[in-house]
Amino acid sequence: MKTLYKLTLITILVLFCVFFTQASPEKEVWHAGHITLWNKTVLEGNLSYNWLAEMVMFRQLDGRLHTFSANQVVQFGWFDYSLHKNRDFRSLPGSATKNHDNRTFFEVWMDGPLAVVRRLRRSHGLFKRAFGHPSNYADQPTMAQNTDLFDYYVQDAGRLMALDRFYLEIYQPLMTAYDRELQAYVQQHNINTRTLLGRLVLIDQYNFLAQKDPRTASARESVPSQE
Repeated sequence: MKTLYKLTLITILVLFCVFFTQASPEKEVWHAGHITLWNKTVLEGNLSYNWLAEMVMFRQLDGRLHTFSANQVVQFGWFDYSLHKNRDFRSLPGSATKNHDNRTFFEVWMDGPLAVVRRLRRSHGLFKRAFGHPSNYADQPTMAQNTDLFDYYVQDAGRLMALDRFYLEIYQPLMTAYDRELQAYVQQHNINTRTLLGRLVLIDQYNFLAQKDPRTASARESVPSQE
């Protein structure tokens, strides 16, 4: 009986979350920013980005709205006063191939010799049904700060490498030039490199070391434009 009671209670709570979420979708947050199209046209105005739909909305002064996909846009961004940082989004190939017909928006989370970009992590099963309405994924400060909602990638030489395979695909082939310094940094600050946050901190330290080293400061480019 106790098990049945717990299952019933959990079901009620999940259904409540579903109906509450669908009944009160998040409103778009608009930012003064710019969009650069593939034909080099630059649009300036109010922008709102939807992570699930992967579409950026552009609002004109007269209130008219235009919606753009990653196949139409090179880059867009704005200064986020809530987060006190520039938000920079790029249109990149969504797979390992440079197929311009399959492009996706990624946010540049960390620029430098090893650039880190991110996109929304896709939900599955019950959570997808409960929170999968696009209106719940308009960019919000609380959402943007929640690293657990996103998949992170290092971009190098046009390839996207997931941080899930950090040591095999990222650290060993790309970061060992500063292995001694990085390992000392890990020990000094007690960084857990098995976690997403720890890996991001380690990449940030690598970028710091590479940028101040005259031998490698110009060896790599930050996120290039994908043309």
